[in-house]
Amino acid sequence: MPPKFLAFLGLSLILAATVAFNLAGRWIDTRIFTPLDFNVTLDDPHLKTPAFEINLKEEYSVWLEPRSESWEWYEDTPCSYRAVNGSRWRIYKLGSDAGHPRELWADNGTTSDSQRFYAHSFSAGPGKYKLEWDLPAAMPCLNHTNPRLHVTTGEYEYREAIGVTRIFCFFLGGTGLALLPIAYKAKTRVVRPRGPRIFPEMALRQVMPFRRSVPLRLISEAPNWGLVWGGLLMVLLFLFMTMNGPLTPKGLLVGWKKTAAVVWVKSPWPEALEIYVATPARFFVNTTEVRREDLRAKLLEQLGRRVEWTVYVEADIDTNFGDAVYAMDVIRACGGKVSWITPRMRKEWSATAELPPTAK
Repeated sequence: MPPKFLAFLGLSLILAATVAFNLAGRWIDTRIFTPLDFNVTLDDPHLKTPAFEINLKEEYSVWLEPRSESWEWYEDTPCSYRAVNGSRWRIYKLGSDAGHPRELWADNGTTSDSQRFYAHSFSAGPGKYKLEWDLPAAMPCLNHTNPRLHVTTGEYEYREAIGVTRIFCFFLGGTGLALLPIAYKAKTRVVRPRGPRIFPEMALRQVMPFRRSVPLRLISEAPNWGLVWGGLLMVLLFLFMTMNGPLTPKGLLVGWKKTAAVVWVKSPWPEALEIYVATPARFFVNTTEVRREDLRAKLLEQLGRRVEWTVYVEADIDTNFGDAVYAMDVIRACGGKVSWITPRMRKEWSATAELPPTAK
């Protein structure tokens, strides 16, 4: 390639990489992932927030979260997050027209997480919005938790994409920077003129044999470009594999142990604590049927009398899997240890007569 073209290409790549790097950083810095983070008091049943701006077309979550630890927030009592279930919230989009100052955009979302807070979600595009929330009369009892009202959306995918873009800009700029010395070397290469000889008519001969190595090809030639871009592709593959790290764990932690590892013979209690899930959605705590909403309270009552908090879980074959997971979730929320009795374990224990007291 001509030296001028190599120099122009290198400078162009450096300029494009610099502009793209700065534009990507400017764009991510101006995105609003948390439009509202508002400290609220629950004395007023009609909660109103100031206007907040959204500049991303995404799914946003609205949730109320305590800033201090308080068991009242998580317990199944009138003064807890469950009191928000009967409330109503509304999202208004503010308009620029004086005749239409605002319009109802969304209300009463359906997404909730009963473990940490009460949440709703809504879809929105760029613009200004305002939130109004009608709270139950029992909510002022939670003022000591210093609750905050959040409107937020996920930012991990955006920041990961910007990170990949910036890495590509580094490689693009590095390629342009590498082309500059190549262009300079090609420009300064000169052909030396043949020097004068004493006997120009005499043919020169090499009388000392030696091996000549094959001259290396220039990086500007076609075969070596494949090696350069192939190496760049391998570096990018390595970066993608390392950046795609472990995801946030979700679900229940399961330990695969041998059945003999569960030792109930040494238990100080005459009978083990077991939850049996029957069809349809029936729960039994040590052969006593308990309603679904009373399962947590009954389990806390039983665990409060014991030192060993291992709870055995067994379910019918045709039971809904979600009911079995709900029972395990309640046990984990109460601080208990789950021991799942599968049909195969039941068969092995029945054959060896090694059943816990309640399972016999």
